Amino acid sequence: MYGCQQVLIKSDKSITAILEYVCTEAKKLTNCGVYYSRQMYFKTGYIPSRADLHKQLGTYQKNVHYQALYSDTSQQILTSVAESFKRVIAAMGSVYIPWVCWVSLLNPTYKSSGDLP
Repeated sequence: MYGCQQVLIKSDKSITAILEYVCTEAKKLTNCGVYYSRQMYFKTGYIPSRADLHKQLGTYQKNVHYQALYSDTSQQILTSVAESFKRVIAAMGSVYIPWVCWVSLLNPTYKSSGDLP
């Protein structure tokens, strides 16, 4: 079992502003990944893999939130979005779930404006 200890950062306003900017960009990139994955699934029935998300948001669309972060950070965020969709599909494969519940389970929640990751 792993434990976690919260460490509060006491810094000046410039460091706090940078941390808030990075966190909000990460949140926005997560929302873009969730939106793109949902649209792909509802239009084609296909759930994009992590490579598809990296290619689409990073290379083809040149997403501003993807480019605001280091590439490995952006890729890790999109990987977590792809894994969350795969976990839901794997969980639903073994159990019969009515269509309405299935659609609501497929939607990983968007991050709201007040939450910082």
